[in-house]
Amino acid sequence: MQRKNVSFPVSEDEHAKIKQLAAKQRMTIKQLLIDALNKLYPDWNKEEKENGSK
Repeated sequence: MQRKNVSFPVSEDEHAKIKQLAAKQRMTIKQLLIDALNKLYPDWNKEEKENGSK
């Protein structure tokens, strides 16, 4: 499967807060956002999980 990038603009303050949250959890920003998606939408990535992809 081909990998894609997701990006969106955030303010410097928002970026700093997101980065702090990730660091506090010892996660990358990507891991933090994926974790949040999994909690809000448990089946959003169901197909990839079943296929064993990351």
